[in-house]
Parts: sequence; C-alpha cells; structure tokens
Amino acid sequence: MPPTLGSVNRLAGTHVYIGTIDVATPWQIQARAARFGQYVSPILADFDRYWSMRAGELQAAYDHFDDLDLTALDPAHLWVTLQDAYAFHRRAWFIHFEVMYVLTANYLAFYALAEEIGLEGSQVSSFLAGEQTFYGKTDEQLWRLAARARELGIGGPLRAASPREAISQIQAMPNGTSWLSDFNSFLATYGQRTEETCRIDTPSWIEDPSAALYTIGSFLAKPAGFDFHAARAAAVAERDAQIDAARGQLSGDNLQRFNEALASNQAANFAWWNEEHNYLIDRRAAIPARRVTLELGARLAADGVLNAPDDLFYLFKPELFGVMNSASGNNAGPKWAELTAMIPDRRAYFEHWRTRGPELPTMLGTIPDTVPDPIMIEVFGLSGHFLQTLKGAGGDKGEATAEIRGFPAAKGVVEGTAKVITTVADISKVEPGDILVCGGTTTEWTPVFGIITACVCDTGGSLTHAAIVSREYGIPCVVGTAIATQVIKTGDRIRVDGRAGTVQVFA
Repeated sequence: MPPTLGSVNRLAGTHVYIGTIDVATPWQIQARAARFGQYVSPILADFDRYWSMRAGELQAAYDHFDDLDLTALDPAHLWVTLQDAYAFHRRAWFIHFEVMYVLTANYLAFYALAEEIGLEGSQVSSFLAGEQTFYGKTDEQLWRLAARARELGIGGPLRAASPREAISQIQAMPNGTSWLSDFNSFLATYGQRTEETCRIDTPSWIEDPSAALYTIGSFLAKPAGFDFHAARAAAVAERDAQIDAARGQLSGDNLQRFNEALASNQAANFAWWNEEHNYLIDRRAAIPARRVTLELGARLAADGVLNAPDDLFYLFKPELFGVMNSASGNNAGPKWAELTAMIPDRRAYFEHWRTRGPELPTMLGTIPDTVPDPIMIEVFGLSGHFLQTLKGAGGDKGEATAEIRGFPAAKGVVEGTAKVITTVADISKVEPGDILVCGGTTTEWTPVFGIITACVCDTGGSLTHAAIVSREYGIPCVVGTAIATQVIKTGDRIRVDGRAGTVQVFA
C-alpha cells in the first residue's frame, strides 16, 4: 500500500500489539501508488476468477494435509511434513494480505469518491451488505441443531452441563445418538476452525467442540430462534434503499462514477470477503502445523524426550527447527535437554500472561494524531476520534449519564442492559437480549449476534467484524469508542444509537 510498509508486531508478555511502518516521504508514496495501481487493476478486473484461484490453492493444500495419516509417517517424513505445514502457513498469510490490501484500496477509493460527490463515506460499507458468508451458513446450522435438540427433547444438558458432560448425558438419552450424528456431520463440514488466529496451541472445533456446544446451548435460551431468511431480506432491502437514496442525490458524471465504483466494490466486496476468508485462512491456516506438531510431540513424549506432546508449543519455531535439523544430522544445533529444561518456566510465563489481557492498555507508547495505514483505520478503527479519545479528549461523564462516541457502524436505536465481555472465553455468559460491550469481535463471536440486541466495541471501523455482522443481523452497532469497556459495567442501562454513533450510560 502506498502510505505504509505494513505492520510490526510487539509483545507485552504473550499479547500482541500491532504498529505501522510508515513510508517516509511524499515521493516514495507517489512512486508506490503508481506501482500499486498497476498491480491492483488486473486483479479487480476479474476478482471472481482471481479469488477462486486463490481459494482453490488454499483448499488443495488443506485437502493434502487433511488426507495424511500422520501416525503412519516415518520420522523423516513427519519432519518434512511439519516444514511443509509452516511453509503453507506463510503462503496462506501472503494470500491474506495480498487480497486484503487490494480490496481495501478499492474500498477506500469508493469512500473518497463518496465524500467528493457529497455523500457520507461511512455509508459505503452499507452499500455492500447482504451477502451470505461461510460463517453465516455456520450460524444457520447451529440454530438448526438447537431447534433439532429442542424437537428431540435433549436440550437440557446443552443448557445446563459442561460440554463434555453434555455429550455424555445426550448419549444416554433416547434420541441422543440421532442428534449427535447430526452434530458430528456438522463438525465434518464446519469444524475445521479454531477460536483464535495464528495459535497452534488452540484446538479446532473437531478436536474440542466446546464452543459449538456452548453456542447451541445459548440458542436454546431463545425459543423463537432466529429467522436468517428475514434478516438477510431486511439487510438487502436496507442496502438497496440506501443505494437508491444515494443515486437520487446524484446526476451526470457523478452518478456514472458512483455506479462504476459501486459495481467494482460489489464484484470485489470487502465486506463479504473480510468474513468469508476467515474460515480459509485466519481460523484454519495453523491447523496443519498444529496436527503435525502434536504427532511429533506424542512420539517424543513416548521416547521420554518430552513430558507431554504439547510441550513443543512452548518452543520458538527456530529452536524446534534447530534441534530437529541437528537430530537429522544437518547442523550442530541445540540439544533436546537444553530446550526441555526451559519448558516449565515458559509454561508458567504463558499462564501468568494468559489472564493479563483485559488489564493491558489499548495502545502502548506515544499515541499518534493519525495513522496512515487504511487497514488500521477501517478494520482496527484507529480513526482520529479514537486516538483523541485515548488521549483523554472524549468520553465526558456527566452526573446522570455518560455519552460515549464512536463510529456509526449499523443503524438503529436500542435501550437495554449491558453485558461487558473482555475475552472470548467468557462468551458463554452472553444471554438473549443483552447489549454486548467488548473490546472488539472476530469470527468466533459471530453466533452471539443472533441473541444480542446491540453491540458496542472499543475498537473497529467500517470494515471491522462487528460492523459487518451487525448490519447482516439487523442490530445497532457502535465501534471505535476506545473506552466503552472502561466506562460501562455489566448490568448498566445503556442506549445505543447506531446511526449517530453514540452510547448513553444511565446512572
């Protein structure tokens, strides 16, 4: 992208902070813009073909790794397979950012055009709503499983028991095996996903279906279910109405330019792709490396080298590669004894930091006035308002109410009770009718949008997950508030205005 050389990661304990690497001079930005335009244009000319090619490449790799019988591989072949899995992981993320920046550039050009011709740029994301994603299909199937559990009379364990206990209790019930068969079929299609990005220590739903079972249990608390057909129809109708209203304000060359930009963005739809790609990359790309690592760890544990297969998760990748290459006779790397001696302390360090996330500051270091990276602005929500709020210029609290301002992500007004969730591990605490208040959402949060009445986030912009999904589910949403989870407490009565981008907290 012209104004940025990408991002840099910094760690606070085990928690990741992301910063931008800015381009230094105007000439470099212009030169990069010229190159970027030449690169982007052919991709946007036929985005369906391009994305089908990339998605096909990803799926072919998953088919390869999924079909391997790791237990039958000899040690040398298993080691090569782990190297292949990491090479694929790197390739998957190359594809991720290649597509993301192309679509972002196209979206921002539309945003700038809208501002130029007298429309609100914030409207542009709503012009792209109404497209079904893989995660939308997943949610529909989870609701179907909840309805099926209610029909078969086996919902009790799903509402009251832990996931492991629920499966055991359901197996003993008259209709339990029928429902579990349906559930296992669901996992075969939708279960190749983890709950976090880039974490090989996080199991997939197929390994541990707890997240799916918790979700089904929460859906059972809403007997009316969720009408996906009606929600999608409403989202499409709202989208088309806003497009018609925008066209009604334009004429001549401006109308033609608007229609061309709209058509390009509908064909290369960031709002759709930002959700769709998550299953193919963000939540899946680490699974092959995880599976091979655990198989290697199991063998090393059986040989007495490790105490447990997941000990390998506490080695840095260069350490693991160094000791494996040394064992293969390729170089004089570290010995297992040197590395395994560090693992207990590393486990303790990780556990110490695991619970620190909610208390860490939103940003570290000097807070800038602006950031140049469009991904940081539109996805992570680092707008000027967000940055100024972090500096203490926003979120003024009165005697009776506090009004918090953010980005108007999905219109509508709702007043209700707040449920503040600071980690996805607590997502099972969300109940039907709650207004979700959180730092931000990603795809593992998607199912709760069928039971909440509104969403408020500290972070996020027009293309963030919460904004996109709220529009699809037809609920108000305000993102990029910077301070919502600090000001609002669980149980507070709040009013969310998704059109104005405001949240009122009542004393």
